[in-house]
Amino acid sequence: MDPTGIELTLGGRAVRYFPGGAAFEPPEDVRYLDPVEDGLLERNPRVRRILFTPFPALPPVVLYLHWSDGGGLPELDARVVAREAGDEDFGGAVTGQTVTRRCRACAARFAVLYSVDFPGFPDMPRRLAGHRHIPRCPACDARWTAYVLEVIRRLPDA
Repeated sequence: MDPTGIELTLGGRAVRYFPGGAAFEPPEDVRYLDPVEDGLLERNPRVRRILFTPFPALPPVVLYLHWSDGGGLPELDARVVAREAGDEDFGGAVTGQTVTRRCRACAARFAVLYSVDFPGFPDMPRRLAGHRHIPRCPACDARWTAYVLEVIRRLPDA
């Protein structure tokens, strides 16, 4: 498998797609990559990594495609590798980036996958409305920030 990803077009936007567990050699200038969190997401059954260059003069960014159930991702990987995947295969996905969130109620800190916009998904509001989120802090069950797609790990108290 090519460690620089597989070229793919999503919603008219060129990306590099990485099947689950695929080797990843990011460009030196890549943005929004946390190597620890990326390593933990690499084999997540609901997540696939993409590289996207927002504008020609800017470096690429790491985004993660997230599905609520992850069902069928090994088959999707095979279709992408065979160059048979189309936009319809990504209809259940939303995009996210890794960020740190602190619960306002208990101050616990977590590395999370948080939803972000991707210009290849102009229907993001519809996608988010139908997507399962994690609406509560895993430590204290208080409601917290919207659109947490995945809790990657709890971080040490600062």
